[in-house]
Amino acid sequence: MNSATDKTRLAAIGAGVMGSKHAQLICADESCTLVGICDIDPAKKAVADSLGVPFYATTEELLEQQKPAGAIVATPNASHTSVARTCAERSVHALVEKPVADTLQGAQQIVQAARSAGTRVLVGHHRRHNPFVLKTRQLVRDGSLGQLIGVSVLWALTKADEYFDVEWRREPSAGGPTLINLIHEFDSLRFICGEVTEVYAHMRSDVRSLDVEDSLSISLCLAGGVLGTVLASDACPSPWSYEATTGENPLYFHMAESCYRFLGSSGSLAFPAMELWRYPEGQAKGWQHPMERVAVEVESRDPLEAQLQHFCRVIAGEEEPLIDAGDGARSLAVALAVHQSAASGVPVDPSTLRAGSAP
Repeated sequence: MNSATDKTRLAAIGAGVMGSKHAQLICADESCTLVGICDIDPAKKAVADSLGVPFYATTEELLEQQKPAGAIVATPNASHTSVARTCAERSVHALVEKPVADTLQGAQQIVQAARSAGTRVLVGHHRRHNPFVLKTRQLVRDGSLGQLIGVSVLWALTKADEYFDVEWRREPSAGGPTLINLIHEFDSLRFICGEVTEVYAHMRSDVRSLDVEDSLSISLCLAGGVLGTVLASDACPSPWSYEATTGENPLYFHMAESCYRFLGSSGSLAFPAMELWRYPEGQAKGWQHPMERVAVEVESRDPLEAQLQHFCRVIAGEEEPLIDAGDGARSLAVALAVHQSAASGVPVDPSTLRAGSAP
């Protein structure tokens, strides 16, 4: 067991749902120690009290008093840039929750601040640490499916009416499933398949009539000519979403279904059931011939725990961030391109949005 002096000193900035979860994980991990929590809401002091750590009203006070090696930034999206810059200015490494920022300009400022200070930034796209995602990436990239042809994503569930009592969730600049939920899907697709080169999106808000979308369809082009589709809604009863099918988040009722399908010239994969469909070796191929279903074995692990341990190794200089601020900006650009395409009615190349504003 590590001694107290060996543990990585970490702070939690923001004590909402995700910030509180991160704080609890730090306290449960033997490789690190939680030295303090800050939040602009004084009521969040209860979170710090429950974990036995000091509570601060400002980031500056927390960092000055506790001098952590790293901080987890789980504040509202619009404040990610200013908080991450404050961390860099005080030589504190940062794990910034997704999206890395609310704008590409803000993401670039985080990149520049960390570069100037010599600090590292890890973006909280935690699914990259999920063993099922990592195994899928391996199968796609090692040719187990043959030439990747396409990928289909179905993300559909019902958000309760009270979910939208929080004002920012009704604001187009931060709310809606594209920026809150689908940005995870875009990052996973980039990680597994390669860069998204074009998006063509349609959005609707007919069910709730709010200023944010409740349903959308997206046509994607990815690196190497791979085609993709995303059909999403947060306003319909459905068992088909990453959260429900993977069982990753215990707050979601688990459904034994798949939400992604990867189609290749030699086989296809249903995720997260991890069912590989193909014709038996040496047998005839074609729609009239039988296929075999192969179960791909994967050992489950909490990706948030894995991400935290990776962050500690990043702070120690033992590993490079699995997704840094520049990479996180590219996932943000895909989400912003979806909004722009839906508004303009034409396809959008996400890389054009990054020009001059993100690495």
